Amino acid sequence: MKTPGKPSRFPTIFYKVIVLLGAALLLGGALAVPFYYETQTLWYKTGADRVMLRAGQLAGLFALVLLIGQILLALRVKLFEHLYGGARLIRWHQINGVLILCTVCSHVFLVLAPEGFDNLPIGRKYWPEMIGGLLLLFLLTMVLTSRFRSWFKLEYARWRMLHKPMGYLSLVLVFFHVLFVSESFARGLPRTVLVTIGIGLALFIGLVQVLRRTSTPLSP
Repeated sequence: MKTPGKPSRFPTIFYKVIVLLGAALLLGGALAVPFYYETQTLWYKTGADRVMLRAGQLAGLFALVLLIGQILLALRVKLFEHLYGGARLIRWHQINGVLILCTVCSHVFLVLAPEGFDNLPIGRKYWPEMIGGLLLLFLLTMVLTSRFRSWFKLEYARWRMLHKPMGYLSLVLVFFHVLFVSESFARGLPRTVLVTIGIGLALFIGLVQVLRRTSTPLSP
């Protein structure tokens, strides 16, 4: 029997389950793509090279999901703050940033290793791969300046002016990289779903920013 006057925890638990199921669905769907929509590169790989390339693709898609989650954590949505607390969201954001960098580094190594590191994809023809390289530099910069801000002698305001736009730009870069670097997303359901997620996420970010500005009282 519920104690009179004590608020029910059902809505909180319900929303947490919804968030967990949404994250699991997104992650599961992303990791299933390389198996149901194989790239032609895999057709010509055998043994350890095939395993490494498949693992690299999975690592890249895992990093994509983590980066989407990173942006949602950074937005500090009121619902998430109510469910998990602001301090916990900040801690998850910091841990997730390092995890994203490690996952992206694993992706780069596992994808390039089967082809040989002396055959790096550099040039106008390989612009999607070069976008991935730029994304890696952005992530490395953001993580290092966040973890060692005092060592770089960066004031919080200056660091935030650097960190926030680079975070949003990294999200744009990762969507372009995935859409054009992999044949799995060249057409069909994976491409449609990824474009839909990208547009939906952009609209959600814009909505949160607008609501935040309209709810902030103007200074006298």
